Amino acid sequence: HFDKILEKGELLGIDKSCKYYSSCHHNNLEDCTFCYCPFYPCRDESTRGKWIRGAIWSCEDCNWIHRTEVASKVLEEMKNLGMNKPEDIEKEWISLNKVRERVKTLYPP
Repeated sequence: HFDKILEKGELLGIDKSCKYYSSCHHNNLEDCTFCYCPFYPCRDESTRGKWIRGAIWSCEDCNWIHRTEVASKVLEEMKNLGMNKPEDIEKEWISLNKVRERVKTLYPP
């Protein structure tokens, strides 16, 4: 999924043909670009994520990364970091989390 996003370099929008669409985040989505969140696990309850049984981070109630303005800014910042393949997400984890904090300041959850 990330390879398509980074290669295309633009938002994907809503993908109602996705088999997970009807169950994903309770259909409360504006954009499906980051189906797999690049910040997982963010461990940030302000985005409505939560711990399940104290051990598993759940994003099911988080819609922050699926807001169009958030997804657009995150993608822009990823491109600015020169991220163009999925492996860059792990390699640039610290920089990516700084991006998350900047975008979260611009567009609070």
